[in-house]
Amino acid sequence: MKLEVQDLELIEHAKKTRRTLYRPGRHEVASALRTHSGEVFTGIHIEANVGFADVCGEVAAICHAVAHGHGDLDTIVALGGDGPDHIYLMPPCGRCREVISDMNSAAWVIVGGALQYSGLPTIQPHGPASFR
Repeated sequence: MKLEVQDLELIEHAKKTRRTLYRPGRHEVASALRTHSGEVFTGIHIEANVGFADVCGEVAAICHAVAHGHGDLDTIVALGGDGPDHIYLMPPCGRCREVISDMNSAAWVIVGGALQYSGLPTIQPHGPASFR
């Protein structure tokens, strides 16, 4: 599925968040989500000294949206990278898939490769089938 302008804008929101908040080993994965009503919320992952306490970028963005009264997740994207300038699209981890699915089992997840090397990424439907 080809990305729409609003999807490219969502990627830009995540890129801006990552550029602004990136700290090696602490805040490396940024996420942006769009609600059905068109609101955009971003988040940055928080790396903990004890791995089980980490908060992924997608979950941080979802918490940001929920804290502002928006639980109507439509589309989400996450960006990671090797350093502040090498950015790539990241698929959600298992915990994030669960949270995304709990928010909306029909949510769209933007996935792909390294932004500077690939063409347009694709949007993949998210839901129970994606766990197979």
